[in-house]
Amino acid sequence: MEKTIIGVFCYKRAAKLKASMEALLKNPECAEMDIIFFADGYKGEKDKQGVLETRAYIDQLTGFKTVYKHYRDKNFSTGPNFHTGLTYLSNNYDRFIIVEDDLVVTPNYVKYLLDALDFYKNEKTVFCVTGFAFPLQIGSYPYDTIMANRFCSYGWGSWSDRVKNVVWDKAGLQKIVQTSPNFKSRLNEEGMDLYRMVLKEIDGTISTWDIQMQVHVSENQYQVVYPIISKGTNIGFDQESTNTFGIDYLQTPQDPGTKRAFKFCPVDVIEPNLQKQLKKPYSLPVLAKRKIMNDLIKFGSKFKKSN
Repeated sequence: MEKTIIGVFCYKRAAKLKASMEALLKNPECAEMDIIFFADGYKGEKDKQGVLETRAYIDQLTGFKTVYKHYRDKNFSTGPNFHTGLTYLSNNYDRFIIVEDDLVVTPNYVKYLLDALDFYKNEKTVFCVTGFAFPLQIGSYPYDTIMANRFCSYGWGSWSDRVKNVVWDKAGLQKIVQTSPNFKSRLNEEGMDLYRMVLKEIDGTISTWDIQMQVHVSENQYQVVYPIISKGTNIGFDQESTNTFGIDYLQTPQDPGTKRAFKFCPVDVIEPNLQKQLKKPYSLPVLAKRKIMNDLIKFGSKFKKSN
């Protein structure tokens, strides 16, 4: 029996984490699964109370087989906290399911991921299975999953052997940018936001982890499995969040959660139309429109504060 654990990454948002865990516990599989929390340390005094409240919530949490806690004694920041946590997971477990503190999942999220991890485990071209999808017009498409090439961080699962060689450090990313053939065009093919994110990670503008995953997917020509209907929604678009603020473009129809058996597509079933729909929110026109709206929100927020 392969060892599978649920890994949760969190910081200072106790209320969001509570909503996330309450939804997760509606998955009946959780009662027989271990869960581990990677809780980052506070960056400054203003974050201390939120961090303490988050840890207090974790300390009283029940409903899982075992609750493990990795409480950071200092602030790692988002990227290093995830890197350290994922390394621990891949060194100690065969498979893992990832949940962040701003993800509210459906009651069949865990079943979907566990079954998918079983189905695709020997398909070495598959990097991970995600539980999120934008609205799709699937027509007569007969499967519950589709194959794509863009990593999605909004609830996912993978195998330890797929994440062993992810390039995390800035120097390594810089080398890939400079030497990997057609690197920029390959990333642009999956979304016009990706190359810019790599550069921001390298220069320290952002501290993240998902762009390293996308680079890993691109460099290894991996596939990513998506559901035809989302099994999780992000509730993190507000000023409390570290890397998400502005227009909540992740709103999407949710699986009712009652389906417990899934028809997984073979890895060689490629549907360009469905892939195009998945990538549309990251096209240049859509990104430009979103940036304008986010700039207006930021301006309005600053105007209110000044008055």
